[in-house]
Amino acid sequence: MVTLDEFSRLVSGFYRSAVDPVDWVPTLDTLRRTVGAACGGLSMIDGTSRRLTNVNVPVEAMASYDAYYQYLDYVLVEVENGPVGLVRGGTELIGLKPNSEFDADWMQRYEMDDGLFVRVTDGAKPSCLILAAPRGPMPFDSRERIQLINALLPHLQLSLRTRRHVEELIDERDDLVPAVDVLRNGVLVVGPDYVVVQVNSAAKRILRSHDGVCLRSGVVEVSRASVHAELCRSIQRALTCDGVDTWGGSLCCPRPSGARPYVIHVLPAHGSDGAAPRSRRAIVVIIDPELNPEPPAALLRRLYGLTTAEADVAVRIAAGAELKQISDELGVSIATVRKHLQHLFEKTDTHRQSELVRFLLVVMP
Repeated sequence: MVTLDEFSRLVSGFYRSAVDPVDWVPTLDTLRRTVGAACGGLSMIDGTSRRLTNVNVPVEAMASYDAYYQYLDYVLVEVENGPVGLVRGGTELIGLKPNSEFDADWMQRYEMDDGLFVRVTDGAKPSCLILAAPRGPMPFDSRERIQLINALLPHLQLSLRTRRHVEELIDERDDLVPAVDVLRNGVLVVGPDYVVVQVNSAAKRILRSHDGVCLRSGVVEVSRASVHAELCRSIQRALTCDGVDTWGGSLCCPRPSGARPYVIHVLPAHGSDGAAPRSRRAIVVIIDPELNPEPPAALLRRLYGLTTAEADVAVRIAAGAELKQISDELGVSIATVRKHLQHLFEKTDTHRQSELVRFLLVVMP
């Protein structure tokens, strides 16, 4: 019925549509013409109504369907409640309520009283493929047409899942941009393979300066090899964080300009625990000491009732110091530093060091 080239064009169209929904209309139209249908589309549940990406449906037919007939559409109700992947013919489905208002006044009127229908996705809001045709002397659900739809179905299902994931990433990006763009520190969101998926304005300024850290082929890169290796290890730790008390790490990044080194914190993104490996994200925070005043210990004492010693520990934690370094600088034992750290968790309602760092980076101006 179709050549290999025609089949390949249909499959390619599905995957193009996953990236750019504008391609759905020409792709569905190609499928409609290939099987000889009069019109068709993808039906998706949107709240309490259906959203139809349609091809070749008369304007007045679509308007009346949206306004009224979709609520009488027993054909799609049957398909939506049926098994995923089962290609069904119009003769069987329309025959469930022959000469009903929907059949007589809409399907027959617009010559869509036969065709092929299949539920493509599962879940509470399923998507269905519709290929409608006028009733003829022979049923539309021929063996050749059903074989073609069955061969195309896995590609259509994968393209819809991909599109859903792309939309989730777009929503995640759109929600994240306003939040991180107000921060004075550079913030980068990093995915698997160390690819940067989002940066705020401060990070763009830092990366453009090429003063020890830059973006190369979409990957954050530090000019000093040893520091770059440590950054990669920190990102990997953050991406593989499995919910235990761990985080990426902190490091200093020397700057060829001679300015004070950047302080870099690497944190697992909130919500990454339990996520699929390719969906996990790490947050890289780059602090420029030349632009940031000393952290306000007095503010932390006033807002959260910290003691002077606890505020001193908090300031150093935020700057990326390790517990031994804090112990040496304050002249106290590591056990004492751990006790102050536990008090910080209690007073700031945090539970891990990584969570405390995130909290301090937001709270401190």
